[in-house]
Amino acid sequence: AVVSTQSTGYYITNNLSKMTVQSFISLQKAGPRSQEWIEMEDFYNRKLWHQLTLALLKYVKTGPHNPGHLSELHKTFVSDFDHRISSLALSSIGLIVADDIPAGERLEFLEALLKKVSNHPEAKIKIMAKTGSLKIDQGQVEEVQELIKTLEELVNSLGEITPVHGAFYELSAKFYKVKGDYNSFYRDSLRYLGCIDLEELTSKQKQEHAFHIGLSALLGDKVYNFGELLAHPLLESLKIACPWIVELLLAFNRGDMNKLEQLQPQWSQQPDLARNEVALKQKCALLGLMELTFNRASSSRSIPFSEVAAAVKLPVDEVELLVMKAISLNLVRGSIDECDKVVNLTWVQPRVLDLSQIKEMNKRIIEWAESVEKTVADVERQIPELLCN
Repeated sequence: AVVSTQSTGYYITNNLSKMTVQSFISLQKAGPRSQEWIEMEDFYNRKLWHQLTLALLKYVKTGPHNPGHLSELHKTFVSDFDHRISSLALSSIGLIVADDIPAGERLEFLEALLKKVSNHPEAKIKIMAKTGSLKIDQGQVEEVQELIKTLEELVNSLGEITPVHGAFYELSAKFYKVKGDYNSFYRDSLRYLGCIDLEELTSKQKQEHAFHIGLSALLGDKVYNFGELLAHPLLESLKIACPWIVELLLAFNRGDMNKLEQLQPQWSQQPDLARNEVALKQKCALLGLMELTFNRASSSRSIPFSEVAAAVKLPVDEVELLVMKAISLNLVRGSIDECDKVVNLTWVQPRVLDLSQIKEMNKRIIEWAESVEKTVADVERQIPELLCN
């Protein structure tokens, strides 16, 4: 075998296909990570499969490895005892190895791996999700739609949230991103983030996830609740790399049309946002109506058309259409008085609130409590004998 030792790992050519496990281990012990291999050899010889699995997982996760090294490790070493280790651990090792296998052979490798773990639902989900991701990369998008349906049934059968839910939601989000379904991408991306440890992502991955989720929140025609995203620590990664999109999300959350116009030189450079300029402005106006309704006490939600028009920067004659749109989307409830040019709003869709909105709600609760106390005092003063009895 031809051996090449480098500081980043130990790579052995395909001549290893005829090597024994002991020969393979001996060659690795001559490399820069010899101490790990001495330990793994001891576990292997003593048949301590659990300890060997943990050491092996740590080894494959700690890179970088030279191209081809992990695929040879799996072929020559892991395959010798893969029936002795847990299916979940085998799937974790296999998924890392898959990235080291030539692109044209990865699906075949994953199919073979899937057969070995077919009795373990969580391991099966992880491998099927990876298979779906590779198929999307290869343009086989329609096949993945059926795969997602199958995976969803498997995930639902688990009964509780597990780490493999993240693999499913990552695949689902990737699928909807390719299909251009902003609403579903936003939903499943947030679910994915809820299933993983953010520290597992690199700074670049965090920025990419945050940027695309932010875009989907802005462009999704069913997304009118930005609070969950704005409160997510992932958004911190954009505050330096791309601060304008964070400001834009905050502006939409408040329905701030002035800020939307101020930021237009930045967001109009993004092709997807520029193409949807009219829809973005209408969405911001709808959110502005929700914010206007939210900020008013329940006893004073009869709002003149002129006040709505000023808040959302629309002509007065377009206010009625805006309110009708908001009612049809179940963002608000109420009625329109065309004669008096007034909208009577009785309810606004609940949202995750930011700090300023929570302060506003606290202020209104204090006002309500003071009003109740005043009413009680008036009643006590006017009819004390009734209260006493």
